[in-house]
Amino acid sequence: MKRIDMRAAWNRASADYQRRHAISTHSAHYGPWAPLENELRLLGDVRGRRILEVGCGGGQCSIAFARQGAIAAGIDLSDAQLDYARALAAAEGVAVEFVRGAADDLHHFADGAWDIVFSVYAFQYVADMPRCLGECARVLRPHGRLVFSLDHPFRACFFDAVEQDVTLYPARSYFDASPMAWTFADTGVWMHSYHHTFAAWIEMLTAAGFRLLRLLEPAPPTEMLDDIWPDDDPLSALRHIPPTVIFVAERSE
Repeated sequence: MKRIDMRAAWNRASADYQRRHAISTHSAHYGPWAPLENELRLLGDVRGRRILEVGCGGGQCSIAFARQGAIAAGIDLSDAQLDYARALAAAEGVAVEFVRGAADDLHHFADGAWDIVFSVYAFQYVADMPRCLGECARVLRPHGRLVFSLDHPFRACFFDAVEQDVTLYPARSYFDASPMAWTFADTGVWMHSYHHTFAAWIEMLTAAGFRLLRLLEPAPPTEMLDDIWPDDDPLSALRHIPPTVIFVAERSE
């Protein structure tokens, strides 16, 4: 597979992504298919907590944390996404530090400086996930929390990379760890993502010094499924596949 410049890709896709999703800053979220943090309460009361968002995109989650009294910062690869984030934070009247950088290189941030590292649908774009998790562990205080969401590992099985479309039957092996290339919505922007089995995720977390506390597979709202895959749709069986997984892990001492 040809190498894709993900920084350039997200710079090109940013405006369409922000317009298409119109993400609220009322609450942090875990992706379009999952309940909001205000409902799940995986982080608890964030007032006074130091929260670093890795792969912050347009900064909506970091801004939501700041609005709720947290000391928040975000890091992202894309200049366009960060420009959007800074403008949005200014419009919301909150102070959030936004830094350009890669998820597997958090050298901007000191050891043990953060209570929570948070990430939403970003880790699947990271090629060197063990290094990324090691960096997350480094910047967390002992017993700090790593909370992240991404595409459920089963979901990638039902995407045909040749046809660039979802399929009713698995088109890709669950055990295939090779990068998957796909185009973002209708923009023609190519991206790649990396998918790991649950066993691989647990092994990588453990090797980085984390202890898994919770694993959530939230069901999407029925009305969302009815809109995308109604019962009479040929692909309606995809309603039964969890789209999102959320990991909650704790850094060991």
